[in-house]
Amino acid sequence: MKQCRWLFLFIIALSTFQAKALDSFPLSPPDTHSPRATYESFTTIVAQANSALSHALADETGVTTEEKQRVYGLFNKATQTFDLSDIPASYHQRIGIESVMLLKEVLDRLPPFDVDAIPDDHNLTSWRIPNSSIEIVRSETGQFLFSKVTVDRLFDYYSLVKHLPANDATALDYYEYYSLSAGRLIPPAWFHHIEGLPKVFMSEFGDQALWQWLAITVLTILLAGYAFLVYRRLRRAIVKPVLMAAGLFTYIWLADDQLNLTGSVMSLLNITGELLLWPLVAQVAYMLGASICQWLIGRDKSHNGLRRSLAQISGTIIGSLCAVAVLGFGLHRLGVPVYGIVTGLSLGGMAIALAIRPTMENLIGGVILFMDRSLSVGDFCAVGKVSGVVEQIGVRSTRIRAKDRTQITMANGDLAKMEIINFSRRDRYPFLVTLGLRYETPMEDMVQITRGIKECLAGNDSVLSTPLRVHFSAFSDYSMDIEVFAHIDTSDRETFLNIQQKLLMDINTVILEHGAKFALPSNTTYLHPDNLAHAMTPFKRINDSVT
Repeated sequence: MKQCRWLFLFIIALSTFQAKALDSFPLSPPDTHSPRATYESFTTIVAQANSALSHALADETGVTTEEKQRVYGLFNKATQTFDLSDIPASYHQRIGIESVMLLKEVLDRLPPFDVDAIPDDHNLTSWRIPNSSIEIVRSETGQFLFSKVTVDRLFDYYSLVKHLPANDATALDYYEYYSLSAGRLIPPAWFHHIEGLPKVFMSEFGDQALWQWLAITVLTILLAGYAFLVYRRLRRAIVKPVLMAAGLFTYIWLADDQLNLTGSVMSLLNITGELLLWPLVAQVAYMLGASICQWLIGRDKSHNGLRRSLAQISGTIIGSLCAVAVLGFGLHRLGVPVYGIVTGLSLGGMAIALAIRPTMENLIGGVILFMDRSLSVGDFCAVGKVSGVVEQIGVRSTRIRAKDRTQITMANGDLAKMEIINFSRRDRYPFLVTLGLRYETPMEDMVQITRGIKECLAGNDSVLSTPLRVHFSAFSDYSMDIEVFAHIDTSDRETFLNIQQKLLMDINTVILEHGAKFALPSNTTYLHPDNLAHAMTPFKRINDSVT
């Protein structure tokens, strides 16, 4: 292989005199105003690239950064003569370089033809190289470029003519040398270890060298083991996709930039790798977006339950938007027409809007609940026939724990339309009691009892001074009623129950001190009639007169 390399470099050096002088400035574009200009630009740039590459590889001190940049710059300039509009932008460099070498090898094996016979007319729409299907067509911008079909079929053309002798019988198959070596154009320093192996490792199988197949197999096994360790050993959720995405990125980089796999094998690896990579990156973007949003909202500890639910909804929305943006970028890199998909979705927006209407209603309902602050996590509420403690306010629904410990889930869209009674938002508790005393209680005692109860309430620091009402209110069926009404200065239910208990005990003491008793439900049954003789006399007279 080393002898072939030196022979190859010697041949390249001999062919340098054929190159035409081009503008040496790296940014100068190739001349593509006509089919002849495009063909001559391509052959001249390739000759200059070969010359630069030969000098770089022949340097015993190693390839300098400037030499690398010059070689890559010339090859990239040569790719500007191709129509790569159907190739994803992320693959332009690799496919462009491979296309340059493939086309050079195909042209070297075509029967010679007169270059001056190539039309120099910019009004043409296309021109085909004699004895081939290679076409130079005029693009929408007016440039003459090697057509999309030509780029797509270059490897097939190369496969059909690679067995033919080149016009220069001593020339080395440049694409074959490139595809069987490591690195991009210029092999890395470690490649001399591969060249030192037995020749069988440089044998070609399926358009790749044997050493490349062995290396990618080892890399794939290592990646599988790495994935197993990441998902079985690690616990933190966000670390797993980060490390797995880094592993996949490294795997693709090693296969492309170091092992230098080419053709359909590398294309398959690229597509498969990116199809696995971008969902992982989207997962990381979702987690980061959600976490940052929740952290920003949750910094203030006030209204903790409400903010926690708001952070959950906002984090889900922001994280989802980040994930969709990352997936869209990944699909764009793969060549999927994302903008076309978005346009298609906009045209079908009515159907989509109808399909997601319930979801949007629930989402908007949740936002309304947050804006109105009608309830929050931990509040005791009554909604319709449902009452209980709010446990969670989610993106779609709200969960309430009832008194019997059952969990009730209500859609946010429905909840926002209903009457919500929030008992936890009371600033004070009402104390309302009706006392029924027996009818035997003297009125003088009723006056003393009402006065004593009022003094008892006024003496309690937890009872507000207004309103404070204690009145004899009604004669009931079996009792004389005293109505007691006041406000307890607390919003905590447990505290209210304790205060209420003490007040009731004090009221009972006041009633007992005045010798009164509570009335019990009772009925009076008459066992014999009252004296009705005076009432019966008229009826008796009427009956006697009738008879």
